[in-house]
Amino acid sequence: MQSILRYITSDVLGIINVRLALLYSTATFVSVEAFRRAALGVTERSKWRQAINLVWLSVPVSAAVSAALAGLWLHALSQPAPEVTSEYRLGVWVTASMVVLETAAQPLVILAQAMLFVKLKVVADMVSLCSRVALKAWLIALYPSHAIWAYCVGHAVSSALLVLIYYGTLLWHVRSPDNCLPVKSASELGPRLLPGQPALDRDQLALTWSFFKQGLLKQLLTEGERYLMTAFHLLDFSEQGLYDVVANLGSLAARFLFQPVEENAYVYFSRTVERGKAVASSPVSAAASRVLHDLLRAMSLLGLVAVTFGWSYSHLLLRLYGGALLAAGPAVSLLRAQCAYVLLLAVNGVLECYTFAVMREEQINGYNRKMVLLSVIFVVSTGIFTRLFGGVGFILANCVNMLTRIYVCYRFVAGLPLEPAVSVPPLLGLRPPAAVAAALVTAGLLAAGSESWLYPGSAAAHVTVGALCGAAVVAAAVYSEPRLLQAVRERVGDKLKRS
Repeated sequence: MQSILRYITSDVLGIINVRLALLYSTATFVSVEAFRRAALGVTERSKWRQAINLVWLSVPVSAAVSAALAGLWLHALSQPAPEVTSEYRLGVWVTASMVVLETAAQPLVILAQAMLFVKLKVVADMVSLCSRVALKAWLIALYPSHAIWAYCVGHAVSSALLVLIYYGTLLWHVRSPDNCLPVKSASELGPRLLPGQPALDRDQLALTWSFFKQGLLKQLLTEGERYLMTAFHLLDFSEQGLYDVVANLGSLAARFLFQPVEENAYVYFSRTVERGKAVASSPVSAAASRVLHDLLRAMSLLGLVAVTFGWSYSHLLLRLYGGALLAAGPAVSLLRAQCAYVLLLAVNGVLECYTFAVMREEQINGYNRKMVLLSVIFVVSTGIFTRLFGGVGFILANCVNMLTRIYVCYRFVAGLPLEPAVSVPPLLGLRPPAAVAAALVTAGLLAAGSESWLYPGSAAAHVTVGALCGAAVVAAAVYSEPRLLQAVRERVGDKLKRS
């Protein structure tokens, strides 16, 4: 992104990173998420055939959804400047086509997740992401006036690589003598009928429909500010581009750290906690309760670190990332607000993982009704905050949205009965140890003072102060959380042994 900023205008950046990215995320989420969640909750081996059939149903759904959204993007929304209109149309159709292509690999992706093929997911996502970014940056450097075309090429190549990696790996596993998959031949990876059994399980379909309704509302809340600025053109393409740069920079932790943790946590909880049961009705679910506590503690500490240092180092980070031009104007305020949003993202992601893994179908439907109210609160808060604070108002509205979602999930988890096997209530993981809290407050004050007295005259001294404060916070965390540190060491040790 840093190199791309020097070659293209913020208008084109807004088209690529807001308008086209919103099309991709919307089509993918609506087409895939409900099927993925329903299939990952299947624990009985006898029902995996129907689960695979269910996920294959997402392919025609994605084709219909992508075509409908592409038409909406081309004919109902405001169009960019005439000089980029033809490439914009190409970008819309390529993005929609790649959603369908990637959905065709979802049965294999979900099967790999269910079998805990963590390395496969890491490698596939890394290859796909790196190829997309590298190819897009290279082509934009060569042809800066055709940035949308470069985006299309990079997206198409990365999607094709993702599909090839999953198909190649799982086909190899199927043909291997050590095959551990619930399918024994390549043909079983596709949709298939079994004698005497329906093609689709009725309970799985009902759960998928519940997740689908929930997904629509969740997507509106997650990408709400982009929908509002796209539908009502509250910001022009240039302002959208600047907003997106800052939002993406501030959410790096969410994409590369929080999202993988959330995905794996949902797989773990869905397989260790039975829907509708108490927090610990067996030794296995008691362990899951402890995992929830540890995840909440770890994610909340990471979010608090982002808030503590983000306030004082936002200007320096923006100046290093995009030059003095990016560090000027509202970008610093946007990034500071984004740091607070990162804290809320960290907490909400883990809480929702556990909540959705435990909820019964009727509880999910009840949650969906609450999400309608949360959507109204989000829209109202966005209108108020954008009038008062401009672009920062979008982030503040997101914070209100995330706080309301955290409150709903917190109430649900707190209402679950605790069994004697639970030694520590899981929600206590949100409370930082006293030593860490004191270290964070002290570090925040020292970093703020360093920004006032040392920066920008001596950026090196400002960074040194931040490094020392960061070391003190880490030391306090290690002192206060020896068991959490031991769990991390064991996890790293297990990975090293497997590799």
